Amino acid sequence: MTGDLNITERVVRADDVRAADPSDEAQERTIHRYGRISILAAPGESAEESVPEIGDMRDLVDDPTEVETLGLAAQRLRQSADYRRAKENRPRDGREWDMGDCTSVVPVPPQVAESDSEQEAGPTSSYLEGSVAVGIVIVQGPTAALSFTEAEVVKVIAEVQNGLGWLATANPLAGISFSYDIQNVNLSVQADPSAADLEALWRDPAMGALGYSADWNGVGAYVEDIRSRYGTRWTYCAFFTKYPLGHFAYAGAPRVVMDYNNDGWGPDNIDRVFAHETGHIFGCPDEYADSRCTCGGAFGRYGLANGNCENCAAEGGVPCLMKGNTFTVCGFTPGHLGWAPQLAVNNFGYNAGSWRTDRHPRFLADTTGNRRADIVGFGDAGVYVSRSQPNGRFETPRLVVKDFAYQAGGWRVDRHPRFLADTTGDGRADIVGFGDAGVYVSRAQTDGSFGPVTRVVADFGYVAGGWRVERHPRFLADTTGDGRADIVGFGDAGVYVSRAQADGSFGPVTRVVADFGYVAGGWRVERHPRFLADTTGDGRADIVGFGDAGVYVSRAQADGTFGPVTRVVDDFGYNAGGWRVERHLRFLADTTGDGRADIVGFGEAGVYVSLARADGTYGPVTRVVDNFAYSAGGWRIERHPRFLADTTGDGRADIVGFGNAGVYVSRALGNGGFDAPGLIVTNFGYDAGGWRVDQHPRFLADTTGDGRADIIGFGSAGVWLHRS
Repeated sequence: MTGDLNITERVVRADDVRAADPSDEAQERTIHRYGRISILAAPGESAEESVPEIGDMRDLVDDPTEVETLGLAAQRLRQSADYRRAKENRPRDGREWDMGDCTSVVPVPPQVAESDSEQEAGPTSSYLEGSVAVGIVIVQGPTAALSFTEAEVVKVIAEVQNGLGWLATANPLAGISFSYDIQNVNLSVQADPSAADLEALWRDPAMGALGYSADWNGVGAYVEDIRSRYGTRWTYCAFFTKYPLGHFAYAGAPRVVMDYNNDGWGPDNIDRVFAHETGHIFGCPDEYADSRCTCGGAFGRYGLANGNCENCAAEGGVPCLMKGNTFTVCGFTPGHLGWAPQLAVNNFGYNAGSWRTDRHPRFLADTTGNRRADIVGFGDAGVYVSRSQPNGRFETPRLVVKDFAYQAGGWRVDRHPRFLADTTGDGRADIVGFGDAGVYVSRAQTDGSFGPVTRVVADFGYVAGGWRVERHPRFLADTTGDGRADIVGFGDAGVYVSRAQADGSFGPVTRVVADFGYVAGGWRVERHPRFLADTTGDGRADIVGFGDAGVYVSRAQADGTFGPVTRVVDDFGYNAGGWRVERHLRFLADTTGDGRADIVGFGEAGVYVSLARADGTYGPVTRVVDNFAYSAGGWRIERHPRFLADTTGDGRADIVGFGNAGVYVSRALGNGGFDAPGLIVTNFGYDAGGWRVDQHPRFLADTTGDGRADIIGFGSAGVWLHRS
């Protein structure tokens, strides 16, 4: 760990930076550059604290410049135990910012005149992707109170390095890197707290001292100069000073202004305040109450609303750098910063690989036990896996099993369901297929490979038992709480289970409930959705069916049996409420974080929820969102996939919908309600990107192990990823 970032850094000569290797498990990339020196970062889990000690600057470069010297000194400071302790004890950690709107408190001065070169250069900071030139200008005055010590100068550079290091690694696929110019300017100008323009008092002479126009135009010329010098996409600068300011930190492109003492937040929080102000440079609005924000507006590259504003977001919103003293972002800030979905794998797509939904099932599942979801596709020649990497990328797809596929084995979507599920309790998802002759399993191994394909049950198959996709749903679910996924099938005469054993085999096929079947109860796939979900929080998956008269549950018991079939809700049914499979999606998901699966239905007028109770009953059916529905919003199953997934890491499943204009999220609240829907990604939609249900599967899955579900779409050109 470097500073308080979960990364490992290495300092090298810029000329020695090797080309990126997408298959490298511990891939490093440049996030900071100081002259001839680059600081490379790798995810914390992929490299321990084995960074080689640089004995002297001359080990890297001859005749180091001040920029190079300060960059290395700052990195050494961030590696120190004292610096880490300061971060562990940083003042007011997690508190909401308490300053006014730091984008308007000191307005950007009017441009006096633009040169032709500045007009040709274009915007300085439209969105935060790619390379950025950063000018750090430390402005010192003639008195001790206005001067910086050498240690304070290094502290400034280290804090900027830490703050921007977090931004550069928060979304590795954005390819963010910063190249620095550092200027230390000494002025003879005395402080004047009553000056009409407190910034111009020292800024203008500072720009003059650097050889630029001694006015606001000089700032524009300076940032364009460093952009040209370093060949970056974007550019901005930051002034650090001890001169009196109208506000201790504020931003307006192309500059940030900060008081070294950082008001009550102190120098140990310069990193987060600076990252916050940099967010403004690249389009983010303030989200804290004192800024007088609202939940409307159109901000950043995609013109998204300020949906996490503390003044109007439900429960005051979620933690976010733009709202408070934290290194995390809400669902809206990535869009404000302009982070676009990235092409993660050039395969598994409609055009990239010729994958088809009616031939090639695709999933996201953790096949290695590292808590990151991998891409798994059942292709023509077998099963392909692209494993997620610590650096946020995915490795090149590998053929892991020459079976379970359209050509390799003759598997068909309309006959042979396939799943990824942990059948052994080792944390790795195994391949499970319901073939003609029964159920086949290929177990995930510790080295990332998969074991031989083995028939584990001579039942539940197209021939073995006469099971049909259009009549007999089949699932993998842990019905005993032992961590192993059992085989569950809804047959003609009821529900049948074959339990996963400790030795990797499966037990005898047993009918556990004489209901929920095609004959036993008259249940139909086209009318009656059925699920396996833990409705009581005991770790055992119960049987849940949406019947004609409502929702029925048979609870898994400690002895492996199932309890009586009980109607728990007189709604969500074919007759009870008029719910239809072709119009009204229904799910089981924990929306409150209590470990119990609630009933969620996308009806005509909105989303309805019935909360699971501790005593095993269900609460009243409540409409929680007036959207995402057939009439309320015009959502259609054949156009608009919808999911329940935890996008914030709070343990509560949020509503996520792929609409016409992109992806909308309605965040689950602690009281069982939901926040108003907000557009967070202007892609993955029917109109926004041209995504189609019959061509482009979309999922929510945690690909980074941070507990937040990311958006994954199998598009025409391959697999696209938007990280939460």
